[in-house]
Amino acid sequence: MKITYEYFFEDSRVETFDLQFDDETLNLQPFPVEIDQPWTLLKFKQCHVCTLRSVEHKYCPVARNLSYVMMQFKNDVSYEMVSVKVTMERRITERKDSLQEGVSPLMGLIMATSGCPILDKLKPMAFIHLPFSNEIETIFRAVSIYLTAQYIRMTNDQKPDWELLKFNEMYSKINQLNRDFSERVREIQGNDANVNALILLDLFAQVGAFAFSEDWMKQLEPLFCAYLKDEDED
Repeated sequence: MKITYEYFFEDSRVETFDLQFDDETLNLQPFPVEIDQPWTLLKFKQCHVCTLRSVEHKYCPVARNLSYVMMQFKNDVSYEMVSVKVTMERRITERKDSLQEGVSPLMGLIMATSGCPILDKLKPMAFIHLPFSNEIETIFRAVSIYLTAQYIRMTNDQKPDWELLKFNEMYSKINQLNRDFSERVREIQGNDANVNALILLDLFAQVGAFAFSEDWMKQLEPLFCAYLKDEDED
């Protein structure tokens, strides 16, 4: 599996990132980082929800992979306009937007596939990667994936969470991680494109807080009216 992000700046500058993934595990193949930055050390402002141990992991796997991207954009401002082209096996997505909006989905993809125990639960989101998805699309995908995971748990003789009781808890941890990670990234000298791209990710990490609001469910209910009929009514 391969996904390529290309950024075309108005001054003809181009930044390209080729992401290669293991076909079975969907783990991102690490970027060729030549010089490790101090802020990528696991112990450096380690996220409160992190379960990794420094005796086994010298570096934060997410920080190390993201450092490759962030060093390319450290001197850029978040509101600079760029044209973004995302190439996947079966589709190409193009969009012109601010740099922070363009970099945010790339960061999210890297974070979900770098080997963080907390963010590993977002790997299925990476498997069906949808660049520039909006709030509604993100919630729909997140809930659908969570319910699929419960079915897989059931088929593996593990207790499923059909009532989604732990959904909010999962996204609360992701939200906390994003906030902590933003503090780590603030150590990078330069402009604000990287930090603001992470802030956008943090907003989407809050889907657990409103995914099951009454208004949201009422909006969805008409789409599923066919499923509300009894089988003998057909």
